[in-house]
Amino acid sequence: MSETLVVGLNADGLHTVTVPETFSASGEFTVVLENHGTPTRVHLGLDDALASAVELEDSHHYVTEGATERVPVRVAPDAEVRGHLTVSVSYGSTTAGVLVDLAPAEPEKPPVEVDESLGPSTAAGLDEPRPTSSPMGFDSATAAPALALGGVAVLLAGATLTVDGVAAVVLAVLAVLAAVVGAGYALYSQGRN
Repeated sequence: MSETLVVGLNADGLHTVTVPETFSASGEFTVVLENHGTPTRVHLGLDDALASAVELEDSHHYVTEGATERVPVRVAPDAEVRGHLTVSVSYGSTTAGVLVDLAPAEPEKPPVEVDESLGPSTAAGLDEPRPTSSPMGFDSATAAPALALGGVAVLLAGATLTVDGVAAVVLAVLAVLAAVVGAGYALYSQGRN
């Protein structure tokens, strides 16, 4: 957005010009001619210092009664200069000057490009619950049945301590089978994810 230098025309009577003493801009700016009275002819002039860095599309303007005219001022890239802009009305019968300080325009920052691979896509749905992982890399849907079979294996192994003979051997075999099935299920489920 460019800065604006507001010039009041006929605000304090016929053929009067009201301008600020100084004006600063970074890069291009706009001179706004606000006419508060009768139609008037306006001439914008640049001293040598300012003319070396600034270009006006047109220096002569006719501003009708109550009208506002915007005059764009192009500034050379990286211009850093101080000079005077003069505003004359009624064929030079009244003249006012503004000390203009120009600084180089701030470079525009390039827009940040976001790669779609950096985040989940909207097609996948951002509100879908995601499975939580256990420390070993299993999600909760895989870990629950495997833990249940592991618990059964531990109970069967503990039961072998309370019985003798063939019953102890049968319980021990069942405990081992439950542990193997639980581990196999967990590995199979993890391989599918």
